[in-house]
Amino acid sequence: MRRAGFVSSACRIAALFLGACTGLVSQVGAGEETDLAELVVRFGKTRWTENNRVELLSDPRRAWEAGLDLLESADHHIFISTFSWSEDRYGTRFRDALAEVVRSRRRNSDEFMARCLADAAAMKLFSRAFNEVRTGGAIVKSYNRTAWGMSPMYDGRMHDKLLIRDGREAIVGGRNYSNIYFDPQHWWLDFGVLLQGAAVWDLQMIWLKSWTVAEDLSDARHFTWPPETIRRRIRSLWDTGRFPDGESPLEDYVNERFFPDYEAPPGQTPVAVLYDNSMVWDRAPTAALLVELVKAAESEIDIMTPFPNFETVLTDALVEAIARGVRVRIITNDREAAIRGGAIRLAAFPTLIRLTEAGAQVWAWKANPDLLLEIAKAECAPSIVPPIALHGKVVRVDDELTIVHSSNFNIRSAYYNTEAGVAILNRGFNRRIEGLLDGLLTLRNFDVVCTNGDRQVVVDQLVKLLGPDDVEAMRLELGSKRRFLDGMGMLW
Repeated sequence: MRRAGFVSSACRIAALFLGACTGLVSQVGAGEETDLAELVVRFGKTRWTENNRVELLSDPRRAWEAGLDLLESADHHIFISTFSWSEDRYGTRFRDALAEVVRSRRRNSDEFMARCLADAAAMKLFSRAFNEVRTGGAIVKSYNRTAWGMSPMYDGRMHDKLLIRDGREAIVGGRNYSNIYFDPQHWWLDFGVLLQGAAVWDLQMIWLKSWTVAEDLSDARHFTWPPETIRRRIRSLWDTGRFPDGESPLEDYVNERFFPDYEAPPGQTPVAVLYDNSMVWDRAPTAALLVELVKAAESEIDIMTPFPNFETVLTDALVEAIARGVRVRIITNDREAAIRGGAIRLAAFPTLIRLTEAGAQVWAWKANPDLLLEIAKAECAPSIVPPIALHGKVVRVDDELTIVHSSNFNIRSAYYNTEAGVAILNRGFNRRIEGLLDGLLTLRNFDVVCTNGDRQVVVDQLVKLLGPDDVEAMRLELGSKRRFLDGMGMLW
């Protein structure tokens, strides 16, 4: 039986803008625990959608294939948001694949649409790569400019990563377009989720709102407006789908070409889309949600992030959770694997010191060049080696709820960045994440399978549990910089 879609144009607009159309906004299915789900709606400023199929993308090879599959199967449109797009092997291959799809589809229809939304600062850093994306047939826009005046210190950054195909499939997570996310010989561990189902519509409407904001802010007249006038305009668009004067550029997209119905539910997983934007909310909904989830946790909390410089309110909630018997694991990078050094690395030390002393399991991943040297000496060419760093952003709460996000769950993400992710209420998905993390944290003997069929076991410690000696070392390294870091904490 065909699932009831949007029953009218008016209902479609109401549903996509406000979540008001019966049949789209789901209640959590029978038999599921609802406490955490209710927190997601209330504090995440979102809704649950049913009938979704979800696939975790953790292996860089599968993540690469999934992205190419979305490009190559597109019939009507491809929407992309990204922080960066490198001019390296994988960045160029993805750009070329996009260009080929655009050329191929436009031979038959001039309606095919390819659009890319990127951070303005990143577009300067990767200007040649984004120019090549334009040359390949996509329209590219920057989300912000350097003189919005919307922040007391500097402008926020666009940090979400979305790939949406025909309103039917989407990938959301932490990967940009470059070697470091997809090269199995030299990769950062990251997570993405491949989605089919109603949640794709919510992700796409968020993308369209961001695109509309980018177009609106490119109007030179707006640079003379007070910041609060711009904020009211953007918040009105987000809340109602219209600007304060009643104009709604979004109406052009609210039709079956952009939001097609599907013949049968592709899955039964409840998914809620999470989105953060400092122009819309003073503090990220995901930041508020994470604190409430920690407070509600009954047995275990896992948080992976490369930048664990948490807000004090989140650290307080984690300490309280530990005191009531909840197992808390924080998974991040050690010095050798740190993605950013200097003050950015040091900014996480106060959080890590406090949580370690409170009884959290703080695990640090060690980039190990010796492992790669051992493989090279053995003249072995394995299909994949352990990641050189962790870039994943994931949260597990008890055995029910999982969040996969672009947010680092830190101060910067809470107050400045745009971020996108999903909350997934599925115990099977939760167990898969738990098994992956358990395997990562117990990795000692790594089987390297060579292309010639030989097997060599490389024994090494790729991850360590921080203890008192590590806390003392962090205190010594932090030294007199603590006051400076506290004073500049919002920058990190």
